[in-house]
Amino acid sequence: MTRLGIRRRFYCFLFHNPVLRDELFATSYVVPQRILAGIRSTLFIYCLAVLIGNLAVNVAHGAGWNWAAYFTTLTFFGITLYYGFASYTTIAFAWRQQKMRVDGASTLIDSESASQSPPLADIDEGYIKNSMPREIAQTRPPSLAHQVALASQWILYESFTCFAPLVSLIYWALLFPTQNDMLDSRLDTWMGVSMHALNSALMLCEVGVFAKTPYRHSHFWVLFVFLALYLGLAYFMVAVYGFYVYPFFESRYFGGYIALICVLIVDIIGVVWVIMLMVHRLRDGLYPRWLLKRQRATVF
Repeated sequence: MTRLGIRRRFYCFLFHNPVLRDELFATSYVVPQRILAGIRSTLFIYCLAVLIGNLAVNVAHGAGWNWAAYFTTLTFFGITLYYGFASYTTIAFAWRQQKMRVDGASTLIDSESASQSPPLADIDEGYIKNSMPREIAQTRPPSLAHQVALASQWILYESFTCFAPLVSLIYWALLFPTQNDMLDSRLDTWMGVSMHALNSALMLCEVGVFAKTPYRHSHFWVLFVFLALYLGLAYFMVAVYGFYVYPFFESRYFGGYIALICVLIVDIIGVVWVIMLMVHRLRDGLYPRWLLKRQRATVF
């Protein structure tokens, strides 16, 4: 594929994709717009604080060199990025909606006082030029940065909702029973619960309450690429530093069949992906019908 073909496909994905619009990424079925913006901004600040605190603790204990090699850390970093992009898109959309309402009210006032306006022949070219920016601002196409933010939020949402259950499952089922000393202090407990339990709670809240973001079965390859890149990072740490990020990556586990672990992880992600597809289809079918019944009940 030529460079022009790649650029054209990228441009079409960003600007001619019927799914990539603000209404699906910056609104909720049940949460009002401003409240949603406040919630996502607060969660972004909280996740960022947890991430910085975890890095500071690891650096203080001399473990900062391998901090970014843990799947838990990278997953929580993705969650933080997601809430960063989601905060931006939600606040920007709310601000544009508010501006359009204000401009609409101003247009209504102008139309009511049209009888007092000078005749069309008396309106000079300067007045017409000064009245154009408002119409242009209302129909201005989205910028490249804004569309990239929406696409990034989409990919991070799909990876976040699949990787968070995987992190919680592996940690609480396999790692925590053998590493109870990790949660000695209150700070360790706070970070451990935030990065291994709160992540799944946030996933459930986003899927069930906050988000209208769609799921696409064709995007599973993106998660597969993320997992392959992480596997490369894990064995890069082994080759360079002789350090196993997780004990089950060592050859002495499962009789040396490391591929069995990789296949098992991919299978778990595949099951979670299918469940998420079904949940999103159910959500996007039930919520609109519930809102329609609620609207009809309010009218009558």
